[in-house]
Amino acid sequence: MAGYEVQGAQAQPASAVAPDVPVTGRRRQALALAARLLPGLTGRFLAGRYMSSPSYLDPEKTRSEARLLPLGKDMAVLRYPASGKAAATRRVLIVPGHDGHARQFVRLVASLRRSGAQVDLLVLPGHLREGRTRCGLVEIVRAIHQCGDSHGPYDAVAAHCVSASGLLFAMAEGFSCPRFALISTPVDLMKLMRLGASQYGISGRCLAAFERRVSQLCGPHRPDTPWRSLVDARTEPALVLHARHDFAAPSADARELAQALPKAQLDLLEQGDHNSILGMTSAIRTLTEFLMRP
Repeated sequence: MAGYEVQGAQAQPASAVAPDVPVTGRRRQALALAARLLPGLTGRFLAGRYMSSPSYLDPEKTRSEARLLPLGKDMAVLRYPASGKAAATRRVLIVPGHDGHARQFVRLVASLRRSGAQVDLLVLPGHLREGRTRCGLVEIVRAIHQCGDSHGPYDAVAAHCVSASGLLFAMAEGFSCPRFALISTPVDLMKLMRLGASQYGISGRCLAAFERRVSQLCGPHRPDTPWRSLVDARTEPALVLHARHDFAAPSADARELAQALPKAQLDLLEQGDHNSILGMTSAIRTLTEFLMRP
């Protein structure tokens, strides 16, 4: 992304869904043996891997006018000024997903800047330095609150994948923004977690230990929290942007989410999927128009 070099693995097919190392061949055999002999230990270990990301941002490699603003010891904000000499007319916050990359948002950032926005891109815990650090819902929600306290207020916020759910948690706890966009939102986080577990090929006692540990690591923001309790009080204009063929987060769930939000605009795209939607011209146009709306 213009401004900083993103290091580490390439984006996974679905943010926070797939293991960072493909579980195939000998790896799968070894994992199957471990799951059979030590199901609890293996499940807890995989939960820790699932809740961390190998991707990170190298703050030493700057290539543009973007500024890196520290936000605590293990997260930061990438700030992009509006294009041209005119002062920014809007302040927009972008929150990548659990395993998201800053470069996924390069087109959206450029479009917003051309439209007169100052854009802050939140670098979540575990993504600022090399080395795996946990980045679950509790860390994502805390980061959103801290970003709002330190660098807000914002005129609009856009969040992707698990961070879209994190944004709903944060807003239910008092984080404020006049309008928000939810991109590729996994409404049913238990379903997303089980999809992640299926990538490891675990079942039975190992799967149960995995699910318990992931839920514990999410703190008070448990995956089994009824999502409707997070949207009951929402009266802000919202955009629910989703690919119809998103395999990680079913579009039927996104439609139900939009129907539950009193001022929601639903945009289901026929092309793209969970991550590639972020590079589609129609999605960028819709997001920019919504986030820049007075």
